[in-house]
Amino acid sequence: MNLLDGQLFFALIAALILSWVAGLLIARRYRNKVLELMMVGDAPDDSVAKDLVVNNFPISRRPVKRVTEPSTKLIAPGRYLSRNPKADSTFSADSEGDRFSVEGIDLFRQNSHALWRLRIAFTLVSAIVAIVVALSAQTAYVEEAYSWRRTTILTLVYAWPLVPGIGLLERWLRWKILIVSVFYMLLAGLLVIVSSYDRQISVEMMFWLFGQQVPLLVFVFFMTGPKLRAVGPYLLIVFFLLAASSLTGLNILEQALGDEPDSWVMDWVSATNAYFVFILFSVAPWLLAYYPVRLLARGVATAYRKKLFSEPLYLFSGLWAIALLFHAMVLSHSLGFEAYVVLFAWVIIPLSFVVLAPVLRQRHQAPTLLLLRVFRSDNRIESLFDQIVERWRYSGKTLLIAGKDLSLRTLEPDELFTFLSGHLQERFISSETRLQQALQDLDLLPDLDGRFRINEFFCFDGTWQRVLSVLAHRANCVLMDLRGYCSDRQGCSYELSVLAAMPHLRRLVILFDKQTDRKTAEHLLKNSLTKIDWIDSDAKSDSEFSQKILKPLLTA
Repeated sequence: MNLLDGQLFFALIAALILSWVAGLLIARRYRNKVLELMMVGDAPDDSVAKDLVVNNFPISRRPVKRVTEPSTKLIAPGRYLSRNPKADSTFSADSEGDRFSVEGIDLFRQNSHALWRLRIAFTLVSAIVAIVVALSAQTAYVEEAYSWRRTTILTLVYAWPLVPGIGLLERWLRWKILIVSVFYMLLAGLLVIVSSYDRQISVEMMFWLFGQQVPLLVFVFFMTGPKLRAVGPYLLIVFFLLAASSLTGLNILEQALGDEPDSWVMDWVSATNAYFVFILFSVAPWLLAYYPVRLLARGVATAYRKKLFSEPLYLFSGLWAIALLFHAMVLSHSLGFEAYVVLFAWVIIPLSFVVLAPVLRQRHQAPTLLLLRVFRSDNRIESLFDQIVERWRYSGKTLLIAGKDLSLRTLEPDELFTFLSGHLQERFISSETRLQQALQDLDLLPDLDGRFRINEFFCFDGTWQRVLSVLAHRANCVLMDLRGYCSDRQGCSYELSVLAAMPHLRRLVILFDKQTDRKTAEHLLKNSLTKIDWIDSDAKSDSEFSQKILKPLLTA
């Protein structure tokens, strides 16, 4: 079993390194490609209509004049044509469905309860999987009868992947995940010491405790940073299969050589050289594995589109898959190949969330948030996304226009593989027909974890204004990040003018700082009928800042 363990370990390490390098390159290329397509003045095809008509209101491609008075023409009674009745009933501003009613429901409290339900679900599922691991460990190392006391203690120890799982769910910084994980294991170690007969700590015990954490913490450190989280974890399984195929090829080479110096492989070595043959048996399996791996990638993208998993559930399941694999590798030294049966415990995770889905999913009619911002290169908008939008997803849907600044925050598996296949441009709004199709494809239902997905619209520079009007018409409330805004930001000025002409909006929350030209923004919004909350980003701590933004949005 040592040979198999070594090969699995090598495949994981090779996959980690390859995924890290490829992920950085792909993430950088994706961001640049999004920006490149955004800068295209008009859609790069001949099918673009000169004027797009939305809800009987023509949105011209000509430069837009500043709106000074609310216009009911923007809220014309006609509906946008759609073949999706659910999309119409949910997103038509004049339909009963869009006037979301939450009488008797405190959305602010519901949001907090939904977060805690998901935390409890993660804890419960981790405990069930950890019980299986604890029982398998006792089978391998304990000769006496099973002890519920020992099983409980081992369950608490082996359940520690819960910590990085919740950390990734709530987008903790990596150093915070590391600190909390170590603190958890220190508490588990203290419990082991108190429960032991001699109540003494040993080097072996501490090595065993913290040795449980190393593989996962290495994965978290390299694969879940802000630039890699949306790319690396999906590439890891691809490169793991490719690395495993290379090891299989080398095993075939070893078997072909055997103890016979006159084998056909030696003839190849004589005709070329040993390095060529070695590389051939290492790389050629990649060609054979190409189509199965490609099929797997498509399967992952399809499963995501069908809502069979969400990003947090994928990461949570991935953490446990790595933990179970390393646990099986350790147990194999005592149990042999039978130790790998423990990998079947992973099936508990998806089955559990299928069972828990009715409990986690929200029952109220979900409001819709439109996120607008000043495009800039700093990471403040990413921080705002992590603090506000990620929390909002427990209560409602989110619409936004895609941009380079949030491209790696909103990148989904199907978009990733679409980009890798060279078809990202097909996601961009290029015509009225394409916009209609994008509206039909809106993801309006929550995932198994109860959270709603982000609906982003990829726009060319000549189409974003039309798309903005459609999205604003269908939103219930708007969060606009105006930090760094000035009158020269004509795009934001246009957005403010459009919002001023949307009397159906229930709440507009605007974030500003010392650099914000608030006077100009207030002038553009002077005739707005929407309740406006101005939030000073320089005035509060992170927790108070988040609460001050979320509360008006959730009580709109």
